[in-house]
Amino acid sequence: MVVILERKEFLELLNERIYFLDGAYGTEFFKLGFKEVIETLNVTNSEMVYALQKAYVDAGVDFLLTNTFSANRLKLSSLKVKYNLKDINYNAVKIAKKARKDKKVYILGDISSTGYLISPLGELTFDEAYEVFKEQGEILLNSGIDGFILETMSDLKELKAAILALRDLSKDVPIIVQMTFDEDGVAVTGTSVEIFSTLMNDLDVDVVGINCTLEPEKLLPVFKQLSNYSRKPISVEPNAGKPKLLRDGSIVYNTSPEKFALYMEDFVEFGANIVGGCCGTSPEHIRLMVEFLKEKKPKKREIVKEEFVSSRTKLKKMKPFLIIGERINAAGKKKFQQKIRERNYNKIVELAILQEKEGAHVLDLNLGIEKLLDKTHFSQVVNTLDKISSLPLSLDIQEFEFMEMALKEYVGRPIINSSTAKRENLDKAIYLLKRYGGILILLTMKDKIPESAKERFDIALEAIRYLEKHDIEKERVIVDPLVLPLGAKKDPAVTIKTIELLSKEGINTSIGLSNLSFGMPNREALNSSFLALCIDKGLTAAILNTSEKCTMNAVFGSLTLKGVDFEKKEIIRNEPMIEMILNKKEDELKREIEKLLEEYTPLQISQDILSKKMEYIGELYSKGEIYLPQLILAAETVTPIFEYLNSLIESNAREKLGTVVLATVEGDVHDIGKRIVGTVLKSSGINVIDLGKDVPAKEILKAVKEYKPDIVGLSAMMTTTIGRIKEVKDLFVDNNVDIPIISGGASMNKEIADNFGVYYAKNASQALKLVKKILKR
Repeated sequence: MVVILERKEFLELLNERIYFLDGAYGTEFFKLGFKEVIETLNVTNSEMVYALQKAYVDAGVDFLLTNTFSANRLKLSSLKVKYNLKDINYNAVKIAKKARKDKKVYILGDISSTGYLISPLGELTFDEAYEVFKEQGEILLNSGIDGFILETMSDLKELKAAILALRDLSKDVPIIVQMTFDEDGVAVTGTSVEIFSTLMNDLDVDVVGINCTLEPEKLLPVFKQLSNYSRKPISVEPNAGKPKLLRDGSIVYNTSPEKFALYMEDFVEFGANIVGGCCGTSPEHIRLMVEFLKEKKPKKREIVKEEFVSSRTKLKKMKPFLIIGERINAAGKKKFQQKIRERNYNKIVELAILQEKEGAHVLDLNLGIEKLLDKTHFSQVVNTLDKISSLPLSLDIQEFEFMEMALKEYVGRPIINSSTAKRENLDKAIYLLKRYGGILILLTMKDKIPESAKERFDIALEAIRYLEKHDIEKERVIVDPLVLPLGAKKDPAVTIKTIELLSKEGINTSIGLSNLSFGMPNREALNSSFLALCIDKGLTAAILNTSEKCTMNAVFGSLTLKGVDFEKKEIIRNEPMIEMILNKKEDELKREIEKLLEEYTPLQISQDILSKKMEYIGELYSKGEIYLPQLILAAETVTPIFEYLNSLIESNAREKLGTVVLATVEGDVHDIGKRIVGTVLKSSGINVIDLGKDVPAKEILKAVKEYKPDIVGLSAMMTTTIGRIKEVKDLFVDNNVDIPIISGGASMNKEIADNFGVYYAKNASQALKLVKKILKR
């Protein structure tokens, strides 16, 4: 049976009833005793894959996933798979088609992450990730799938690369995208459900969902956030509870098929259009779920109507007023421009941090004379600001090539600043908004600036209608009514009147405030007074100087007088050394350490001062007060300081700091969690030897004998690789190696660790505490 699913038909289907995805693959094959890379079964034992997929078809699924979760070039290479990439993916589709037989079941090409972090969190470039996803996607598409599902993604940037790659292959194929989140609704890379949802509202995908990591009960509140913010159909695939180790060494999940089916009704009540199961779910889980929910129709959802801008880690409402900091602007500043040309971005970082403290919601980014730069300057600046978890950006970039480079690297929903109302410029803006997402600042002009408010208003209205005709909603546009210099005898009343006309039409507006007072005395007084008049007429955003206290007070005062609840955010300041570390103030930190060396020994500073600061930063990370980019940045900042201090410490004293060998066990290539642990340990002065991922037990034993560490840390992300931790422990016992093992990873828990006779750490902060506790013995 040939089933070709068109996007329009696909979306219409989702309005009729609840649709069903299949369940787990890895944990089901694990039950049968298979513990290798499951995608190789497509070549070596197609009957095993067929039997499982047929069981899912018989259970009543509407969508059958191909057994290609890890079948991309990078992951297969990491797993040392010798079989051909094309054969694995082609055979997977062939098996799935055979399994659906004559039933109306749609085949989804299943794609997940590369297993590598993309710059600036890792070494993989956006373009490299894009090519990897495009390569796998093309094989699946040419093999005859009906749609794609991107699942278990933890990095929004990697997900964006995958979406663009698949969309460049086909505009017509349906795409479901799913990220994985912790209980707090935040992914390991710092992206919240709300940030994910609001960007996916813009991008060219069909269904937005969540899968893996959590059992139904804990996933439900996270899914509710998706339900509130996603304007597209939504999907969900929880795990079947927590894994539990049986006496025979097998792993089971504690949510029964009956209980799972009951829980899934709650997801339907919150508006799920597509439901299925992840780790631990079996054909029986899916069969009972289908039976229980087959008569259910999709629930109407109450979706948040507000518009947002975001970075990777920060989400900002556009209403009631958006304060856009103007000071990252090299135009007319020769020294600043020269630093950027030399790729010294310290001033940009300094201004980003300062403007956030002063109350900015968004940072305007203008790198000055663009002909002096190349596109790598723009990618580097965007990545630099991403690394410090900066505020969302307003990208004030003139060259189209440079704007596209910045948008490609940007993680979140930015402001594109700006476009004139000329058709050719609007067409470019439409392309960028559809491909990368975001909000557009629209100038009320074509070739020249109109003199009257009515002309500016008419130009804006015409442009907005054109944008709406191309599926860019009015709410995604901020109109700039144009502020001209008072010193050039330009009448500010024209701008104010334009704001009034636009506001009556419910159109968002923003001004470049400092243009008004250019070349004038008492600039702050002029700016603040004019801003108050504009806000009174309905202005909703302004690019302004956040260091002008009078201007910032004008925002607060004007909105308060209009009855708008607009609170000034209190910035929580850490003590100075923490601020230096988090904000990469390396020179200041080095000077502070030199002062401390006058009073303390290098060992005291390393263990009792700097290590404790990093322990506190690790706690901030665990609490969700800072995110992975900031943690990595902090580690980069202190590592040279620790190395410097260690060089001053005598070798016998240096040994007291302790050494930890880390490894992701054999068969597992997921090492984000291990890397985070390594980062926290290193930045607390612990000597870390990272053996990498997919490390056989014998290699770990060899490393222990060579390096003689105090502790071994083992990570197992997948259920199928948990047993490898016990394998390492048993090998140590057989070889009379008595060394503490700390285990961790998404599929591990304390019960299993206790059963193995090893320690368990839920996160990096717990791992650090455990390491220090063990070292003190």
